[in-house]
Amino acid sequence: MSRLIKRSVTVLLLIVCVLGLVVVFFANPFVEGKLKSALTNLPEHVKLNYTALHVNVFQGLLFVENPELIFSKQNKTGKNLNVKLDNFKLENVSYWQFIFNKTIHLDQIELENADISYKKNSFKSDTQHSKVTSEDSQNKPLQAFNKQIKIDNLHLSHAKLTIYQATSDSIFLKSENVNMSFNAIVLDDASAQKNIPFTYSDYSIQTDSLTFNVGIYETLSLQNLEFTNKNWVIRDLKLKTKYSKQELTKIIKKERDHFNVEIDSLWLKQPDFGFNNNRFYFKSDSIIIEKPDAKIYRNKLVADDYTIKPLYSKMLRDLSFDLTLPVVLLKHGNIVYEEKVKANVQAGSVAFNDFNATIKNVSNTYEAPTKTELDIQTIFFGKAPLHANWVFDVNNKQDDFMFKAQIGVLPAARLNRFTEHNLNIKLEGQFDKIYARIDGNVNRSTVNFDVKYANMKVNILNKKKKRNNFLSSIANLFIRNDSDKNKDGFIEKNGQVTRDKTKSVFNFLWLNMKEGLKLVFVGDGII
Repeated sequence: MSRLIKRSVTVLLLIVCVLGLVVVFFANPFVEGKLKSALTNLPEHVKLNYTALHVNVFQGLLFVENPELIFSKQNKTGKNLNVKLDNFKLENVSYWQFIFNKTIHLDQIELENADISYKKNSFKSDTQHSKVTSEDSQNKPLQAFNKQIKIDNLHLSHAKLTIYQATSDSIFLKSENVNMSFNAIVLDDASAQKNIPFTYSDYSIQTDSLTFNVGIYETLSLQNLEFTNKNWVIRDLKLKTKYSKQELTKIIKKERDHFNVEIDSLWLKQPDFGFNNNRFYFKSDSIIIEKPDAKIYRNKLVADDYTIKPLYSKMLRDLSFDLTLPVVLLKHGNIVYEEKVKANVQAGSVAFNDFNATIKNVSNTYEAPTKTELDIQTIFFGKAPLHANWVFDVNNKQDDFMFKAQIGVLPAARLNRFTEHNLNIKLEGQFDKIYARIDGNVNRSTVNFDVKYANMKVNILNKKKKRNNFLSSIANLFIRNDSDKNKDGFIEKNGQVTRDKTKSVFNFLWLNMKEGLKLVFVGDGII
């Protein structure tokens, strides 16, 4: 009996060994065949090319030589998303789940030196590039995906990313050194139907440099970018016009700003984004803009742009996505705006130094009575402290707003760089205090202007920019040299302004300030 048992055990072990050898011999080819079949039967618009594919079931190893993943738009030829790698290696792959449950579970994927190219808007419908709807689902690249992929960790290092314009081969975005990390990735049939075709928990994105083609005239660049779930940080951000001021003037048919904007750093706290009912949303607890430096120039000799310019409340209200920013901070900025009005005369300018602003409720998702509020502290023309408050309601279709400003001691001559070229006047004397309140809407405004000044004189200029003695003498007959002659030391005037809707928001504010100055110094007539 004992001998029979021993023989039975021996036979059983031999059978197990033989079966093991059979499994070893056939498992790798079987799984390899399964994988190749799955990769061959991808949706028509998804293709994977490779030189060779090797698997080891017991080691959980997958190795692909020279892989190239291509997504093309359905029923179209051409490469809309292309990913190239030298080699692709996976370890600790659970092949058994793939065979029996159609699930691929990967512990970690390491991708180095990937070359990624993408054609912008290539997966949207031909007739709608601006809005993704449920009817566009047939254009989602993973729409036919019927398996599940789980990836615990995905790391992309030293990748090259190039995004091309949708209708040409010109570069839209380029970065030479992209590093990414995603955790707990799940891609399945349910997620494949969504605008973002996979889910994840934590992420980290970093790049040393990035160039972004904003449009025909401007380029956006940055030197460092770091994105995580908790914070987004962008450093050395620059928005620049591609051409010099003179070159831009020759190219454009309608007036346009020339930009030279630099931002030391941009911080976003707790950013969140995604889709709700096929509508994109973006939110962040706060945004901090450190040391923005903006030089903006406009040549008014170029033909006017008569398109309607919306106020900020309408711009926010009409955004194509949901934006929620409880607070935006601008710190220690400098802003210079130049405007050239006459051909042979230097452009006039307005300058704001040490510009600080707190902006609350920058959003199109809040309900009334929540309002957007701006609180601004700056130095006007390098001399006078300026404090402004600006309030408007995004939900108000009339775009009602209130703007208040107070300006401290300012030599009147500081304004001449602007008034000489835009109002054809020179001022002498000193402003001790200016209070202005503007209540307006999309069509018109009323301005309340209180000013305290001393030793004021207005010089009206002729065509050669020389003092017109006759007109200047008449103007100064109406001007009190010192506002102190009034009871409280201030001269108060009220006026009305009709908005030119083809001009900017700031032009509207300037027209109100101009109206106040005109009423204070020369009544209704000369300026």
